[in-house]
Amino acid sequence: MKKCAFFASRLVFVFIFIFSLFLFSSCGQDESVPRIYLDDDFYWALTDAASEPEDAENLQFEHLDNMGYKNLMDLVGIEGKYIWLKAEFELIPELKNDDLSMVIPYLHYADILYLNGKYIDDYGVMGDSPDDPVNQEAGYVAHLFDFPELYLNQEGKNTILIKVQCLGHATITDGVFVGLRQDGWRTSDNMTFWRSRFYIFFEGVMLLCGLFFLMLYFIYKQEVSYRRFGLLNFFTALFFSVFFITDLPWAGFHGGVPFFYYVKFAKSICFFCMAFAFSMFICSFIEKKLNTFETAIQYLSFIVSTILVLLAPDYLWLVKKTLLLIPLSCLGLFISIGYAIAAIKKTESKQQTKVRFILGAVFFLIVVMGIDVIIKGAFRNIKLPFISIFGWTGVIIIIFIYFCIDYSKIANRLEYLNHSLEDEIKRQTKQLTDVNGRLEHDREKSLKDMRMAAIVQKKYFHAPEHPLKNWDFAVRYEPLSLVSGDLYNFYHEGEQLNGISLFDASGHGVAASLVTMLAENIIQQTYNELLQNGQSVAECLKLINERFIDAKGEIDNYLTGLLLNMKENEDGSCTVTMSNAGHPYPLFYNAKEDTLEEMLPTADMPYTGPVGLSGMNVDYSEMSFTMNSGDFLFLYTDGITEMQNREKLDFGIEAIMTILEKCKDDSAEDIAKKLMKGLENFIKDTPRIDDVSVIILKRV
Repeated sequence: MKKCAFFASRLVFVFIFIFSLFLFSSCGQDESVPRIYLDDDFYWALTDAASEPEDAENLQFEHLDNMGYKNLMDLVGIEGKYIWLKAEFELIPELKNDDLSMVIPYLHYADILYLNGKYIDDYGVMGDSPDDPVNQEAGYVAHLFDFPELYLNQEGKNTILIKVQCLGHATITDGVFVGLRQDGWRTSDNMTFWRSRFYIFFEGVMLLCGLFFLMLYFIYKQEVSYRRFGLLNFFTALFFSVFFITDLPWAGFHGGVPFFYYVKFAKSICFFCMAFAFSMFICSFIEKKLNTFETAIQYLSFIVSTILVLLAPDYLWLVKKTLLLIPLSCLGLFISIGYAIAAIKKTESKQQTKVRFILGAVFFLIVVMGIDVIIKGAFRNIKLPFISIFGWTGVIIIIFIYFCIDYSKIANRLEYLNHSLEDEIKRQTKQLTDVNGRLEHDREKSLKDMRMAAIVQKKYFHAPEHPLKNWDFAVRYEPLSLVSGDLYNFYHEGEQLNGISLFDASGHGVAASLVTMLAENIIQQTYNELLQNGQSVAECLKLINERFIDAKGEIDNYLTGLLLNMKENEDGSCTVTMSNAGHPYPLFYNAKEDTLEEMLPTADMPYTGPVGLSGMNVDYSEMSFTMNSGDFLFLYTDGITEMQNREKLDFGIEAIMTILEKCKDDSAEDIAKKLMKGLENFIKDTPRIDDVSVIILKRV
């Protein structure tokens, strides 16, 4: 914080230096330059919007006693009345026979100047009435009027008439003079720079600061104060633009945004945004968490003020309501400052530093604004710059410096920790390397065991290696890992196919694969007994369920599956009898009728649940159907239908049926290839979530 105080003192020095430049450049005067000062020679008279210079000859003029801020407003009010200002002068020898210029340091609201009845120039835009939308103030620039030698009376009096629209804080300041053209230009440029264009520098600082902190916020989104401080700078930059609005090519009479709407946005709403952003910044900076009511107060003070300005009918309304809207819009800011004051004794030492810092910045701003109020209010001096802008910019820069110092401290701390922890990291790295080596050894051992288990499992589950009589078949067996929870088997004697089983164990990995090996032994033994004893497949499936429950003991896994029995007929057809244990229904293609449908149970069939759930009394049903040449049967586990793509959509049975219908005349192997290709195109690079087993059995 000492560094921050050092930078703050340097900043004050810079401000003093800037003010010194201003005073020497704007207030200093070369006594050798000839000038005619007109401060005591102005007279005024009321008129109307349509008045012309010749109409002014019939008016009764009164002497203008005061040449200071709001002097015209004191005479005629703020309602937008029109007056003529009149001044007469005679040329001194040093100014005769030359082009001259007249400089008015500050004139508000809008004006038109005539010399000896001839139009010279105008500043701002003067409408026909106070609520005329074309009205535009002259801004804060010095008014420069060039007097050609041809227009000047070299002998005798020269008459200046200035028509002024007195809307708002109407003013003509002292320091009005007529002099040589180069003198007038130089003086006017100097005054205009310090009271108008000089603020472009501050706007650039605010824009860069705002951009910098918004970029920081996008990197460190947990730092809400960065976002609020960045927005505060952007709103400040927009607010500063009202000081040089006459130079903006896209506002006012230059075209683009009408003057009144631009003033609404830049001068009023941006000020409310500044107060709101600063208020919320203070809360986040001191880590004050607002409840719902406190947040509502913050937003309401801003929203109500903004809505009132948006509904403002004209410029005069804004002038009249400003003193009410400013406190209303700053209500949330006053409350946030109150939070900071209350937090001085309630926070930790580190937090107290931040609280004291922000209160110091606010106090500095209040002092500078107070000085500005005294200069503009008590002394009625509008020719000096608005030093409140210097104070506000100073607060912004001081906060910026604080963030820089705070960031530097964090960086230094991280660097220290990096060096001090380097040895510890090396030691921990060595330990992790050793542990990783042991884990890698165990992993290789586990993989070796898994590969052996996969080899054993494949010995159990494999399709016949030779053709089967009257059958064309294809199998796709793709475990999710090295081992699978799916199991299948072909029961045949030589080329004679007697039956097929397809089961799916719950779960994945090693546990499910061990369950399949236990189950396969039971299923095969029980099915062989079926052939010998002439039992039905439903009775066989029920016996498998009982034996599996006894064999697995406390193991929670269960099986879903299909058990099929084939019987050849004399006419070349085959009768297939099938029993289902809670497994997905197969698809059957009937070549004669050219139909593909699921083998759904009828309403009179009993409930058929999974195999291996103890405590459930289940009776398995069976169905029989005939397969002729060209017919095929599609058996599968739910791993293929529940496969998902990037959009979390299942592959589904409809997609399978579409593919099967397109390749119904192909061989079983071709059907399997096209089906798996369709699955790959659907899921693309999405990881699989289950084992996939498919059996295609086609009658030839």
